[in-house]
Amino acid sequence: MHTLRRLSCVSRHVSSLRRFSTCVSARFRTLSNLQPAGLAQLGRFFSSKPKVEEKCNVTGGSGDEGVPNTHFRLSRIEHPLKLPKVWKNPTQNHIWEEEEIEKLMKSLPTHTPVTMSDKIMHFLVKKVLYNGFNWITGFNKENPSRRSCEWRLIILESVAGCPGMVAAGMRHFRSLRTLQRDYGWIHTLLEEAENERMHLIVCMKTFDVGIGTRIAVMLGQYVVVSFLAITYIINPKSLHRFVGYLEETASQTYFDLVKITNTPGTYLNRDWGDLKAPAVAKNYWRMKDDAMWVDVLKNLFADETNHRDVNHTFAGMKNDDPNPFVEKHLKDAYKAWQLESKDRTNSK
Repeated sequence: MHTLRRLSCVSRHVSSLRRFSTCVSARFRTLSNLQPAGLAQLGRFFSSKPKVEEKCNVTGGSGDEGVPNTHFRLSRIEHPLKLPKVWKNPTQNHIWEEEEIEKLMKSLPTHTPVTMSDKIMHFLVKKVLYNGFNWITGFNKENPSRRSCEWRLIILESVAGCPGMVAAGMRHFRSLRTLQRDYGWIHTLLEEAENERMHLIVCMKTFDVGIGTRIAVMLGQYVVVSFLAITYIINPKSLHRFVGYLEETASQTYFDLVKITNTPGTYLNRDWGDLKAPAVAKNYWRMKDDAMWVDVLKNLFADETNHRDVNHTFAGMKNDDPNPFVEKHLKDAYKAWQLESKDRTNSK
């Protein structure tokens, strides 16, 4: 019985081998009948190097068109909504004209503290934080090094993005808790927080960020957010005054960096003089294609002057006063819409 089973198994294997040999013979006969052009094409197929597939920096997938895990920016397939394959920030900031920036750089107004809380915040920012930050970063105001400025800007913008979000969150919960309107403050505060976050992204696209800087940012955020939240709960005006003074120092910093970068013989003129603006900055501020890093510094300066004026204004208002900057946001949005419509018309 066992012998018959073994013979049956061997017979099936033999039949399989016969079918395989028949298939191979047919393939060889097909190859032998190929014309010289077909053989050359076949040779190129086997001798060509495998295609290196580009990985998507968004999804991490790879592949050519038609592969599901390929992000649409890498694919040659047109977007179904006819959208350009360029990321744009959905929140609209002010688009600065060169004349506006030059006008702002002619003077740097500062607020004179009046109340006791004003004096405390002024001393904290101008004496303690500013001088202490200069010492920690090794910042030489006359001729700073590139590395000290890079570290300074990363830390500065990571901190500057916190107050607007904290204040907006506090006012949001207050509106829900009291069942009352916010009168437009939240929108301006969120725009400020997003604008400062974009400053950080622009700097990160330009400078290398080491592990030490990342740790400092993480630890600093815990301290800063706790301080801001407690201050806003106790006295919201004090926090806005604190941010106003902080933005005064930021405006002064960017003002100095622009001047030093344009001064021949300085470290920044040597290292930043020919540095081009990153694509994310040109897209965000709608800058020219040949924009340089010093032009980015000018836009950073202009943004900080706006935050300075906004927070000093909020510090002098009551919590339920209407936001005077709502109309400005609408004008900025309308201007951005006009520029985008113009770009679409020119691209056709």
